[in-house]
Amino acid sequence: MSALSHTIGGDLDLSATGGVAVVSGSELTRQSILRRLCTNAGGYIWQPGYGAGLPARVGDVMDEAAIRAIVLAQMQAEAGVDQTQPVSVTISSPKSGAYLLAISYTDVQTGAAQELTLTS
Repeated sequence: MSALSHTIGGDLDLSATGGVAVVSGSELTRQSILRRLCTNAGGYIWQPGYGAGLPARVGDVMDEAAIRAIVLAQMQAEAGVDQTQPVSVTISSPKSGAYLLAISYTDVQTGAAQELTLTS
């Protein structure tokens, strides 16, 4: 399966020839996960359970257990994540007021372990 390539926070990505870029495989899964985590819950009227709304939590008091639970629930709904393998969510604070969210999962197509990191 392939889809149009889209970097969260930006526009559609362009290919080397100037057309709209297409993405598939592990990169498609990575982009899908980022879209899911950055979309506000209830943002899609036909899929009310889609989205974690993580950007809306920036500036709130950190609730690590709630963030971990939200991310794990959203990862279970992602088709590109191998659901037979564990998903790891680690939250750390490398400096005061900043947080690092590291997600480890297994890509369903390749069987390879993948790491996705988000910072606030």
